[in-house]
Amino acid sequence: MRAFVFTVFVASALAANGAAFAEVKKVPYAEVKVDVAEAIKPDAALENMRKAFMDAVAKKDVNALSALVGPSFLWLSKNSPHEQLDLGRDSIHNFKVAFGFREYGQDNDGPVQDGPYWDQLAAFAADGRYYQDVGNLICGPIGGSVQDEQVMEKAIQKIGAGDDVEWYFTPAETTATATPGGGAAIGKVGTVALPVLSTHPKGAEDNAITHLEVLLPSGKSGWIASSAARPFTNDSLCYALTAKGEWKIAAFDESE
Repeated sequence: MRAFVFTVFVASALAANGAAFAEVKKVPYAEVKVDVAEAIKPDAALENMRKAFMDAVAKKDVNALSALVGPSFLWLSKNSPHEQLDLGRDSIHNFKVAFGFREYGQDNDGPVQDGPYWDQLAAFAADGRYYQDVGNLICGPIGGSVQDEQVMEKAIQKIGAGDDVEWYFTPAETTATATPGGGAAIGKVGTVALPVLSTHPKGAEDNAITHLEVLLPSGKSGWIASSAARPFTNDSLCYALTAKGEWKIAAFDESE
């Protein structure tokens, strides 16, 4: 199962990497095209499950949330069983450990550092765009991959700063503007990778970041909404139909 990116976590991911951004050369570079997984249209039953998911998270209703977890829930890391996955325990236990409701090795819910991870669950519930994974798994959020790694490497070399530059991609046509949320149009991009130069507002934490300053292939910098960009690695949540024909949360794959 591929660990695709998650739009809602763009802001928090950048904030977690620190407020300092690498200096880059504002010069033209070859467009770095990105392949995006094909979206599938969810059926009514899956949409109803997502609404119940959103409602449970909004109310922080652990019981309602637990009722949405499938009987064979798997906790993965980069498509392999997570080291804390306990196959001797039920799916609810593993789900609760994965999302910070319960400490690993404990039988009951209790204090977990930064847990429970309601914000992460809320982001998954709110996304609502899915791709078909292996077997009968439907996963989200949708992500992408660079078409030509050599083109990417040449672009990185041309603008400088190497691995210190954070690259995100735009899954749809996006217009960059001179100022965050407005100003003159600097240029349009399609489904491409873009280096991030800074964020707005500066010094914001978590999802307080609303806009990203990116370097366009033209060599000009401009601002796009943070919701218009996605990082290349993040976690994915998958759903599957049970024997009773009900959609349930079936797997969680961590990218790190």
